[in-house]
Amino acid sequence: MKIKLLLFLILIFSYYAGLSQVNTNKKNKFQFSTGFNSGAHKNLEISPVSRYNYNGLVSKLNYRRFTKKEKIFEVQLDYLKSELKTDLIPVLNLDYTKMGLSILFLQQIYNKNKFSIYLGLQSYSNVSTYSKSNNDRSIINQLFGVASQFSYQVNEKQTLFSKFMLPVVLFRITPSYSGIYSLGRYQSILWNIGYKYSFSDHFGLKLSYDFNYDRLQIPNAFREVQYQLNLGFNYKF
Repeated sequence: MKIKLLLFLILIFSYYAGLSQVNTNKKNKFQFSTGFNSGAHKNLEISPVSRYNYNGLVSKLNYRRFTKKEKIFEVQLDYLKSELKTDLIPVLNLDYTKMGLSILFLQQIYNKNKFSIYLGLQSYSNVSTYSKSNNDRSIINQLFGVASQFSYQVNEKQTLFSKFMLPVVLFRITPSYSGIYSLGRYQSILWNIGYKYSFSDHFGLKLSYDFNYDRLQIPNAFREVQYQLNLGFNYKF
Protein backbone atom coordinates (compact mmCIF):
# COMPACT_ATOMS: atom_id res chain seq x y z
CA MET A 1 0.00 0.00 0.00
CA LYS A 2 2.84 2.43 0.85
CA ILE A 3 4.55 1.74 -2.51
CA LYS A 4 1.31 2.32 -4.45
CA LEU A 5 0.73 5.59 -2.59
CA LEU A 6 4.27 6.75 -3.34
CA LEU A 7 3.92 5.89 -7.04
CA PHE A 8 0.62 7.77 -7.18
CA LEU A 9 2.23 10.89 -5.69
CA ILE A 10 5.17 10.64 -8.11
CA LEU A 11 2.75 10.50 -11.05
CA ILE A 12 0.92 13.60 -9.79
CA PHE A 13 4.23 15.41 -9.38
CA SER A 14 5.38 14.46 -12.88
CA TYR A 15 2.09 15.55 -14.45
CA TYR A 16 2.04 19.00 -12.88
CA ALA A 17 5.76 19.47 -13.36
CA GLY A 18 5.13 18.93 -17.08
CA LEU A 19 2.43 21.59 -17.03
CA SER A 20 4.75 24.04 -15.34
CA GLN A 21 7.31 23.86 -18.17
CA VAL A 22 5.15 25.83 -20.62
CA ASN A 23 6.85 29.10 -19.65
CA THR A 24 10.55 29.78 -19.12
CA ASN A 25 10.19 33.48 -18.33
CA LYS A 26 8.83 32.96 -14.82
CA LYS A 27 11.14 32.06 -11.97
CA ASN A 28 11.40 28.86 -10.00
CA LYS A 29 12.04 29.02 -6.29
CA PHE A 30 13.71 26.62 -3.86
CA GLN A 31 13.34 27.30 -0.17
CA PHE A 32 14.65 25.75 3.03
CA SER A 33 13.18 26.74 6.38
CA THR A 34 13.44 25.62 9.96
CA GLY A 35 11.62 26.65 13.09
CA PHE A 36 10.08 25.85 16.43
CA ASN A 37 6.98 23.67 16.76
CA SER A 38 4.69 23.47 19.80
CA GLY A 39 1.79 21.05 19.83
CA ALA A 40 -0.78 18.93 21.63
CA HIS A 41 -1.68 15.41 20.60
CA LYS A 42 -4.29 12.72 21.32
CA ASN A 43 -4.51 9.29 19.70
CA LEU A 44 -6.45 6.67 21.65
CA GLU A 45 -5.42 3.89 19.28
CA ILE A 46 -1.77 4.38 20.23
CA SER A 47 -2.14 5.36 23.90
CA PRO A 48 -4.93 5.89 26.48
CA VAL A 49 -3.46 9.28 27.42
CA SER A 50 -6.05 11.99 26.74
CA ARG A 51 -3.44 14.66 25.96
CA TYR A 52 0.24 14.76 25.11
CA ASN A 53 2.29 17.94 24.77
CA TYR A 54 5.40 18.22 22.63
CA ASN A 55 7.98 20.71 21.35
CA GLY A 56 10.66 20.40 18.72
CA LEU A 57 12.29 21.67 15.56
CA VAL A 58 10.53 21.36 12.22
CA SER A 59 12.36 21.49 8.87
CA LYS A 60 10.84 22.17 5.45
CA LEU A 61 12.07 21.98 1.86
CA ASN A 62 9.92 23.72 -0.73
CA TYR A 63 9.88 24.00 -4.53
CA ARG A 64 7.54 26.49 -6.27
CA ARG A 65 7.01 27.46 -9.91
CA PHE A 66 4.83 30.08 -11.60
CA THR A 67 3.49 28.98 -14.99
CA LYS A 68 2.58 31.03 -18.05
CA LYS A 69 -1.09 31.48 -17.17
CA GLU A 70 -0.45 32.77 -13.63
CA LYS A 71 -0.69 29.36 -12.04
CA ILE A 72 1.35 28.10 -9.09
CA PHE A 73 2.73 24.58 -8.75
CA GLU A 74 4.33 23.73 -5.39
CA VAL A 75 5.83 20.69 -3.68
CA GLN A 76 6.88 20.73 -0.02
CA LEU A 77 8.55 18.20 2.28
CA ASP A 78 8.48 18.65 6.05
CA TYR A 79 10.01 16.74 8.95
CA LEU A 80 9.37 16.91 12.70
CA LYS A 81 10.98 14.84 15.46
CA SER A 82 10.00 15.23 19.10
CA GLU A 83 8.76 13.44 22.24
CA LEU A 84 5.13 13.18 23.31
CA LYS A 85 5.08 13.99 27.02
CA THR A 86 2.43 13.68 29.72
CA ASP A 87 2.68 14.75 33.36
CA LEU A 88 -0.03 12.27 34.40
CA ILE A 89 1.67 9.02 33.31
CA PRO A 90 5.31 9.78 32.32
CA VAL A 91 6.02 6.10 31.69
CA LEU A 92 3.76 6.35 28.63
CA ASN A 93 5.85 9.06 26.97
CA LEU A 94 6.55 8.32 23.30
CA ASP A 95 9.09 9.33 20.67
CA TYR A 96 7.22 11.02 17.83
CA THR A 97 8.27 11.53 14.20
CA LYS A 98 6.12 13.11 11.49
CA MET A 99 7.06 13.38 7.81
CA GLY A 100 4.84 15.12 5.27
CA LEU A 101 4.56 15.70 1.51
CA SER A 102 2.35 18.47 0.11
CA ILE A 103 1.46 18.99 -3.58
CA LEU A 104 -0.32 22.24 -4.42
CA PHE A 105 -1.79 23.64 -7.65
CA LEU A 106 -3.33 27.14 -7.68
CA GLN A 107 -4.89 29.42 -10.31
CA GLN A 108 -4.91 33.20 -9.99
CA ILE A 109 -8.51 34.50 -9.78
CA TYR A 110 -7.89 38.15 -8.80
CA ASN A 111 -5.06 40.65 -9.20
CA LYS A 112 -5.48 44.39 -8.56
CA ASN A 113 -3.57 47.12 -6.72
CA LYS A 114 -0.73 44.76 -5.76
CA PHE A 115 -3.22 42.36 -4.13
CA SER A 116 -3.72 38.89 -5.62
CA ILE A 117 -5.83 35.83 -4.81
CA TYR A 118 -5.19 32.25 -5.90
CA LEU A 119 -7.54 29.28 -5.59
CA GLY A 120 -6.96 25.59 -6.25
CA LEU A 121 -6.44 22.08 -4.93
CA GLN A 122 -3.96 20.52 -2.55
CA SER A 123 -2.89 17.02 -1.57
CA TYR A 124 -1.12 16.42 1.73
CA SER A 125 0.34 13.08 2.84
CA ASN A 126 1.99 12.41 6.17
CA VAL A 127 3.40 9.46 8.10
CA SER A 128 3.41 9.62 11.91
CA THR A 129 5.62 7.14 13.79
CA TYR A 130 5.28 6.42 17.52
CA SER A 131 8.23 4.68 19.21
CA LYS A 132 8.64 3.07 22.63
CA SER A 133 11.21 0.42 23.66
CA ASN A 134 12.05 -0.52 20.04
CA ASN A 135 8.35 -0.89 19.25
CA ASP A 136 7.37 1.36 16.33
CA ARG A 137 3.83 1.96 15.10
CA SER A 138 3.05 4.13 12.10
CA ILE A 139 -0.07 5.85 10.79
CA ILE A 140 -0.48 7.12 7.21
CA ASN A 141 -2.80 10.00 6.38
CA GLN A 142 -3.71 11.15 2.87
CA LEU A 143 -5.67 14.41 2.68
CA PHE A 144 -7.32 16.08 -0.32
CA GLY A 145 -8.81 19.54 -0.12
CA VAL A 146 -9.23 23.07 -1.44
CA ALA A 147 -6.51 25.66 -0.99
CA SER A 148 -6.14 29.41 -1.39
CA GLN A 149 -3.40 32.01 -1.22
CA PHE A 150 -3.60 35.78 -0.64
CA SER A 151 -0.63 38.09 -1.18
CA TYR A 152 0.06 41.82 -1.06
CA GLN A 153 3.12 43.34 -2.71
CA VAL A 154 4.21 46.10 -0.31
CA ASN A 155 7.04 47.18 -2.63
CA GLU A 156 9.63 45.58 -4.90
CA LYS A 157 11.33 43.83 -1.98
CA GLN A 158 8.57 43.12 0.55
CA THR A 159 5.49 40.88 0.37
CA LEU A 160 2.83 39.88 2.88
CA PHE A 161 1.02 36.59 2.31
CA SER A 162 -1.44 34.10 3.75
CA LYS A 163 -2.21 30.56 2.60
CA PHE A 164 -4.62 27.92 3.85
CA MET A 165 -5.86 24.45 3.04
CA LEU A 166 -9.27 23.07 4.03
CA PRO A 167 -9.14 19.26 3.71
CA VAL A 168 -12.44 17.64 2.69
CA VAL A 169 -11.42 13.97 2.44
CA LEU A 170 -9.08 11.91 4.64
CA PHE A 171 -7.79 8.43 3.79
CA ARG A 172 -6.21 6.91 6.93
CA ILE A 173 -4.22 3.70 7.44
CA THR A 174 -3.37 2.55 10.97
CA PRO A 175 -1.89 -0.71 12.37
CA SER A 176 -5.42 -2.08 12.98
CA TYR A 177 -7.73 -0.53 10.35
CA SER A 178 -8.11 1.81 7.37
CA GLY A 179 -10.91 4.17 6.45
CA ILE A 180 -12.08 7.15 4.42
CA TYR A 181 -13.61 10.14 6.22
CA SER A 182 -15.24 13.39 5.07
CA LEU A 183 -16.27 16.60 6.82
CA GLY A 184 -18.97 14.90 8.89
CA ARG A 185 -16.40 13.06 11.00
CA TYR A 186 -13.16 14.81 10.08
CA GLN A 187 -12.31 18.48 10.58
CA SER A 188 -8.98 20.06 9.70
CA ILE A 189 -7.29 23.29 8.64
CA LEU A 190 -3.72 24.16 7.64
CA TRP A 191 -3.07 27.92 7.80
CA ASN A 192 0.09 29.87 7.06
CA ILE A 193 0.77 33.61 7.27
CA GLY A 194 4.03 35.41 6.76
CA TYR A 195 6.41 38.02 5.38
CA LYS A 196 8.92 37.82 2.52
CA TYR A 197 11.92 40.05 1.84
CA SER A 198 14.03 39.91 -1.33
CA PHE A 199 17.71 40.75 -0.98
CA SER A 200 18.29 40.44 -4.74
CA ASP A 201 16.83 38.86 -7.87
CA HIS A 202 17.95 35.46 -6.60
CA PHE A 203 18.00 35.44 -2.79
CA GLY A 204 15.31 36.15 -0.23
CA LEU A 205 14.10 35.57 3.32
CA LYS A 206 10.74 34.39 4.65
CA LEU A 207 9.33 34.54 8.18
CA SER A 208 6.06 32.64 8.72
CA TYR A 209 3.63 31.38 11.32
CA ASP A 210 1.79 28.07 10.79
CA PHE A 211 -1.31 26.71 12.51
CA ASN A 212 -2.42 23.10 11.89
CA TYR A 213 -5.48 21.45 13.39
CA ASP A 214 -6.81 17.89 12.90
CA ARG A 215 -9.77 16.19 14.55
CA LEU A 216 -11.18 12.75 13.77
CA GLN A 217 -14.39 11.72 15.55
CA ILE A 218 -14.21 7.91 15.80
CA PRO A 219 -14.09 5.46 18.76
CA ASN A 220 -10.27 5.65 18.73
CA ALA A 221 -10.40 9.44 18.71
CA PHE A 222 -7.57 11.44 17.18
CA ARG A 223 -6.81 15.13 17.68
CA GLU A 224 -3.73 17.26 17.06
CA VAL A 225 -2.93 20.98 17.07
CA GLN A 226 0.39 22.51 16.04
CA TYR A 227 1.84 26.02 16.25
CA GLN A 228 4.97 26.75 14.24
CA LEU A 229 7.26 29.75 13.79
CA ASN A 230 9.58 29.31 10.80
CA LEU A 231 12.49 31.21 9.27
CA GLY A 232 13.48 30.33 5.72
CA PHE A 233 15.84 31.34 2.93
CA ASN A 234 15.04 30.94 -0.75
CA TYR A 235 16.86 30.89 -4.06
CA LYS A 236 15.03 32.03 -7.21
CA PHE A 237 16.12 31.13 -10.73
